Amino acid sequence: MFKKLFVAGAVALCTIGGLAATPPAQADVRIFLGVPFHPYQVGPGWRYYDGYGWYDYGRYGHFRPNKMSCSQARRRVDRNGYNNVEARDCSGRTYSFRATNRKGKRVTVYVDAYSGDIWR
Repeated sequence: MFKKLFVAGAVALCTIGGLAATPPAQADVRIFLGVPFHPYQVGPGWRYYDGYGWYDYGRYGHFRPNKMSCSQARRRVDRNGYNNVEARDCSGRTYSFRATNRKGKRVTVYVDAYSGDIWR
């Protein structure tokens, strides 16, 4: 009798211990605001936009990414440590500026009009 009670208690402890050791469930929630882009082509009518992903052209029509103005790009260059920033060309996808770097040397700085990335 004592042996059966001991085995039943051991089984109960293993079961309870196994339940306590399981990790909590986690939900993967993604919220899309605006037009959804996907990292893969969902259907045959989807088009790929560099820097954004796959887009349903048939459902949403032509996609026009937001392009920053020349003054916004100039301000971004100025806030990244350059002084005396002057616009050279603010047309197309890449804007160019002449500026003075931290060492006092005049350099040409380029800004991507869509992403705002800066390089020289």
